[in-house]
Amino acid sequence: MNQAVLFDRYGAPDALYATDLPMPVPGPGEVVVRYSAIGVNPIDWKILGGDLRAHVPMELPGGRLGVEAAGVVVETGPGVRRFRVGDPVVRHGRPGTYQEYEAVPATQEADELTPWPARFSAEQAAVLPVAAGTAYSALRQVQLHPGERLLVHGASGGVGLAVVQLALLTGAAEVVGTASARHHGLLRRLGATPVEYGDGLLERLAEHGSFDASVDCAGGPQPTATSVSLVNVPGRRVTVADFQAPERGVPFLEHVPLELASTLDLIGHSPFELPVAARFPLAEAGRALELGMRGGLGGKIVLLPGR
Repeated sequence: MNQAVLFDRYGAPDALYATDLPMPVPGPGEVVVRYSAIGVNPIDWKILGGDLRAHVPMELPGGRLGVEAAGVVVETGPGVRRFRVGDPVVRHGRPGTYQEYEAVPATQEADELTPWPARFSAEQAAVLPVAAGTAYSALRQVQLHPGERLLVHGASGGVGLAVVQLALLTGAAEVVGTASARHHGLLRRLGATPVEYGDGLLERLAEHGSFDASVDCAGGPQPTATSVSLVNVPGRRVTVADFQAPERGVPFLEHVPLELASTLDLIGHSPFELPVAARFPLAEAGRALELGMRGGLGGKIVLLPGR
């Protein structure tokens, strides 16, 4: 059977329940993937809460969360040439990964499966798409160049940590990241200059001089206002977290095609780390979402099927 976590109504994490589903059968152009690790992201609880129903509609009952995971191809459907049984892959895109097995389109055009680089563990591979892929698109959007200075709001979250590392990989002269004090050591270890959240943020950031671009991974009025104050060109600001920010001068993120594959090409064999702060069995996805909603973890959450 296929272990899965579903929901029949929009609501809080307690709406999730574990169940067994029939094993998926791959159709033409599809493969079945058995997941080893599944990433948990803010979009999961936003979908569950109904906040995104206009943009990400769910078929209820039987809604499924999860937009990233890592696993191995266990079966291929007719016409599949891109992957073979036994290939390790990273799944990303539409919701549906909160299950042990899934049938997934295998074409490059579908952009849902990317080969899993051997250098990454299952957990690290599973959390790459949202954090690293989003970071790559954000840096492309603000057109960060070598030698420039970047401001990152929410630098200790999954996307923020990826932005910090990718910006330095592309040659940024300095990355200044806002975060709570308990995560400053992590940001320093990754090469960023940390600045404390809270009242007086604009003044503390201004002490570091001017910035060429900004990426907001936190959302809210304060990151928006400070980005507008410290980065003069609107096109060199971006938010990945605040749908209201464009009205106040910070454009929302536009994902680029094949962003995960492009991100992996950029990373190559360079050091790159997305800390995993918590692990839960798949059946305890509700607890995982509750923890994520509290925030401030300084890393990612993963679900482990079969536990």
